[in-house]
Amino acid sequence: MSPFAAVAVKAIGAAGVAALLSAGVVSAATPTPSPSKPTAAGTQQPSADRHTDRRAVRRAVIEAEADVLGIKPEELVKDLKAGQKVSDLAKAKGLTKEQFTARLIANLKPRLDALVDHKVITRAQADKVLDWIQTGHIPFWDGLRHRE
Repeated sequence: MSPFAAVAVKAIGAAGVAALLSAGVVSAATPTPSPSKPTAAGTQQPSADRHTDRRAVRRAVIEAEADVLGIKPEELVKDLKAGQKVSDLAKAKGLTKEQFTARLIANLKPRLDALVDHKVITRAQADKVLDWIQTGHIPFWDGLRHRE
């Protein structure tokens, strides 16, 4: 086989494989990551991410605050990134800090209970978040706090 023919065969073969991969035909050959399987004790294996619990609580808080404000969580995040404060958004809805706190706790508690049931966080972590909010520390009340 001539050198030109060998290069042509390799190029056509590579293009064919690339086309099949992009079409998803060969995707079954690549293994997909499987979710962590329960261990013998019934608990899940620890995640490689050390902050899964924090992210889950933050997501639950954002969703609960958005529900209290009557907006979508994505809209709340966008407003926070634009410099808005939850206090301003609550004031625009006619809510005082005490009213917002009561509604937030009522909305957040079932979400945290679900995280505890799914073993994402512990009961102590859920109670700590609720106690913290009850004492007046509402997440994002004064907007996002960026580390400097």
